[in-house]
Amino acid sequence: MTTRIDSDADGIRVTGEMTVYTASQVKQPLIDAVCDSPANVQMDLSGVSDLDTAGVQLLLLAHREALASGRQLRLVAESNIVRDVLTLFGALGMLKDARATEGRP
Repeated sequence: MTTRIDSDADGIRVTGEMTVYTASQVKQPLIDAVCDSPANVQMDLSGVSDLDTAGVQLLLLAHREALASGRQLRLVAESNIVRDVLTLFGALGMLKDARATEGRP
């Protein structure tokens, strides 16, 4: 399955898999979309069909890159698999609530 990253004024939408098999395809377009955003970034992962630890690492990298460029990354929608995996790793709250990282470098 091909993974797509679409960005527009409303934010970033990822569809497909975010796994070790797609990480190299997803990494740079995801970071570019975050860094090219003119404001805080809203991310829609409701179309993600599979997520593993490599995908979680990509999301945390995108979060870190957003903070480094003075933006916040906020997850606004997620598929069940994304919700389950991020909950397992304890990262769902951090990505859903932009206020959780306010004031952090």
